[in-house]
Amino acid sequence: VEVTEPTDEVVLHALDLDLVEVWVDQGGERIDATVALDAENEMAILSLATTAVAGPAVVHARFAGELNDKLVGFYRSTFTDDAGVEQTLACTQFESTHARRAFPCWDEPSFKASYAVSLVVPEDLVAISNAAEVGRDDLGDGTVRVRFAETMVMSTYLVAFVVGPLEVTDAVDVDGVPLRVVTPPGKADLTDYALDVGAFSLRFLADWYGIPYPGDKLDLVA
Repeated sequence: VEVTEPTDEVVLHALDLDLVEVWVDQGGERIDATVALDAENEMAILSLATTAVAGPAVVHARFAGELNDKLVGFYRSTFTDDAGVEQTLACTQFESTHARRAFPCWDEPSFKASYAVSLVVPEDLVAISNAAEVGRDDLGDGTVRVRFAETMVMSTYLVAFVVGPLEVTDAVDVDGVPLRVVTPPGKADLTDYALDVGAFSLRFLADWYGIPYPGDKLDLVA
């Protein structure tokens, strides 16, 4: 972040999160912070041990949240597989101001940033996010850290990720944009129409607005 004037307080949006440890790094100096949560206004007020001066700074936070059943934020969803067994997946719905349920942030549409998402997930599950996967690290305990490319500059409500026992179609090249459909297992034969409509929509909207699609890929999740 860019500190515009000296301050000893940083205010972020946060809801249903436990901020375990927060500090600000400025010029290589660590400034510890205490956290006061304002649940009514969905805010976290960070009181700095020393004043942050004008200039660049990095806010660090270790926090824990919940995978909720509220259909907003980072939430749990289900589907029934071909064997009739209910399967669980984790997905996001951040519009319009629910990113604050998943991570502390400035969660208003007027604030924009780029996002480099990493997800630690069981190694047998599929994980996707806004940008293309750029690598994964085996953590040796049955989980992997999946790393995604940095996104375009965008509002928090556009950040998205999905984790679950899913299948992904081969990518279709749409004027240089890889297009895929993510489905429950065994449903790949039902994806042709979605791929056709997705490809048509990408081309139509790029032509209509005169602006190429700015992402590095597009996944349709159904």
